[in-house]
Amino acid sequence: MEIMKAAVLGIVQGLTEFFPVSSSGHLIITPFILNWDYIPVYYTVLLHFGTLLALLTVFYREIWRIIKNFFSGIFIAAYRKTDYFKLALFIIIATLPAVIAGLFLGDFLEDFFSKPLYVAMFLLVTSFFLFSGELFAKRKERNQKKLSSSLHDFEKPLVSENETLKIKSSVDKKISGYLIAFITGMGQAVAMFPGISRSGSVISFARFFGIKRVACVQFSMLISIPVIFGAFIFELPSAFEAAKSGQDFSFAVMLTGFVFSYLSGLFAIKFLVKISQRRNFNFFAIYCILLSSLIFALVFIRKI
Repeated sequence: MEIMKAAVLGIVQGLTEFFPVSSSGHLIITPFILNWDYIPVYYTVLLHFGTLLALLTVFYREIWRIIKNFFSGIFIAAYRKTDYFKLALFIIIATLPAVIAGLFLGDFLEDFFSKPLYVAMFLLVTSFFLFSGELFAKRKERNQKKLSSSLHDFEKPLVSENETLKIKSSVDKKISGYLIAFITGMGQAVAMFPGISRSGSVISFARFFGIKRVACVQFSMLISIPVIFGAFIFELPSAFEAAKSGQDFSFAVMLTGFVFSYLSGLFAIKFLVKISQRRNFNFFAIYCILLSSLIFALVFIRKI
């Protein structure tokens, strides 16, 4: 794998891990479109580690506070009333669907990663999620404007304007909050199919409940940390097997992919948070439709 290919794949992984366009799908269709060999497992492990490190770099303060308040809350009741303790519970609940799906659907999903045609079909599913999520959210926002101003407290975002994490604190909304977290987390389970975006599904599922867009984006990034870390750990044995079998490990190539994955991941995180404050994600949905059309066209052309 040449340096140039490593850089391209690193950028693709870093951007699409957080943009709502499916990183797993792009790592399949990029080699397909460019007529490259499919990337080895050990290399995907490295790319995932790059994007995980980008997340930790941006959210390390919030992650530390979440961990500190959660474990303190296990033993000290006062910590259980903090927003960070509640957020920890939301993250755990939202992670459960992906864990369950991974345990029971792992073998079933393997076939979907070998055919770009599946990616093209699932990209259309991603576009549907994005469009419908925005549509439902707009309808809910219009309805909210007709209500009294006192009811607007129910729609406080998970993230405030200064990007300090905030969780709905109303006692009567606790059960609803946990249910919303679980349903939102189901977006990560659905996204195990290549072409269905993890971030896109999570953001769209949260938008169905009228959650503010910037809050959806940052929550999707936080709940992606255990999922990306889990995928990284899951792929490590295959990477070690590749090393034992004598597959070529070029330090320069691996370092290039890692650096570009990390840097592009940093850009994607900050860009997505910023743009979510000003506009919807329908342009990502249009991109998924166009890319899906390109894949269908290439498959048809290469068959004739």
